[in-house]
Amino acid sequence: MAAAHLLRKLASQTAVYGISAILSKFLNYLLTPYLTRVMPESTFGDVSVLYAVIPFANVILTMGLATGYFRYVSKCRTLGDRKRLFTTTWSAVSFTAFLFFGIVFLLRNRIAEMMEYSTVIVAVTGLLIMVDNMAAIPLAALREQGRAVYYTVVNVTGVVVNVVCCILFYTYIPGAADNPLWVLAANLIASTVSLAMLLPSAFRWLSAAFSPRLLRSIFHYSIPLMMAGIMGVSGDFIDRLLIRYIPDNAEWAAAQAGIYSAVGKIAALLMIFRQIYALGAEPFFLQGFSKEEFREANAAATKYFIIAGIAIYLVLSLFSREFAYIVGADFRSGMGVLPLLLLANLFAGILVNLSFWYKAADKTRIAIYITGLGVVVTLGVNLALIPSMGYCGAAVARVVSMLLMVGLSYALCQRYFPVPFDLRRIGFYFLLGGAIFGVSYATALLPDWGRITLNFLLLLVYLFVALKVELGGRRIVI
Repeated sequence: MAAAHLLRKLASQTAVYGISAILSKFLNYLLTPYLTRVMPESTFGDVSVLYAVIPFANVILTMGLATGYFRYVSKCRTLGDRKRLFTTTWSAVSFTAFLFFGIVFLLRNRIAEMMEYSTVIVAVTGLLIMVDNMAAIPLAALREQGRAVYYTVVNVTGVVVNVVCCILFYTYIPGAADNPLWVLAANLIASTVSLAMLLPSAFRWLSAAFSPRLLRSIFHYSIPLMMAGIMGVSGDFIDRLLIRYIPDNAEWAAAQAGIYSAVGKIAALLMIFRQIYALGAEPFFLQGFSKEEFREANAAATKYFIIAGIAIYLVLSLFSREFAYIVGADFRSGMGVLPLLLLANLFAGILVNLSFWYKAADKTRIAIYITGLGVVVTLGVNLALIPSMGYCGAAVARVVSMLLMVGLSYALCQRYFPVPFDLRRIGFYFLLGGAIFGVSYATALLPDWGRITLNFLLLLVYLFVALKVELGGRRIVI
């Protein structure tokens, strides 16, 4: 199977899941301009801290079994084997989620005191985490089975319910603007609706064939991914926690965290592209290709991902003044860190491409070393810079951490599973994008119509050159 054919297959899978992701993310994005206009910065900062904790808990509770499911389903020879795999992984994740909620509920008073939130917020957060994790394996099964329409309906329905409930709560409940509870409540209702929609399909795959032996085998593959995921997510929320809790002025610190998180929502438009890509790419690259097919496809996919990622970076950075209107006026003071957050998200996408080789080669322990480096660097740089630079220091820390993780992952890949990445072209596109970004600063003093026009022309230059090089087969000499 030629690399071009593999890429077409990957592109088709990514496009299918991209429709779902774009619809759901766009609808969910409606909450950002709404909440940043009805909430003060400090309350939005509290919301951002809670939503930093939730992914951390999700990584622990899923135990890497969603990725393990993709890897092991390719080894199933019969329908019974597939049902046993689904039953084993879903039962393990669901039991762990129930156990987690029970512990959180029993310790809710202590947790609330430690985090400075109400016990109700702690309980609702624990329940939300439980429901989300119960849906993780059924959603993975839909992706593996290619049931993209069902997957899209479930996702989009949940997001619509979330947006509607959130707007209703903050419109009609007195004093809601100063309380992050109703964001969590709306999310919980939406997640419960999504889980209810997944249950009929999940029960059809459920059987009495729970296999402790199979679970031990999957754990051997997945636990390193879980540990790496814990460290990776820690790197994502360490900065918000440190911004929130390091300074002496709690209200000011919460406001700083809110501004940083609001700008992060704009930068997350690039992260959405990464998530869309990963939805199709993860099951695709873990199907069990030959080493040569995998290497060719991974190298080519990485190059095209970077081309598209730099284009999105330029769109968001060249027109940052326009994208600033996504958030409320009080949050726009943090737009100066947008280019740094975008760069960090671009590196995070490259890291996704550099993770497939060790997942496909069953060397998942590598992930621990890579993300471990990221956590240490993130923590160290944040502690050094946040006291003096605030959220600007957090943005710098994120770029430095991601860049070092990309470098280590690439070095380990070339040592243990060499992939022929086209470094000349990748380097050329980075230089071209950097040059266009630098030139765009010269347009900052122009009237809006002139600035927008010239920035649009600069964007077209990048796209034209990229198409010319890729379609024309031009060789890059650096």
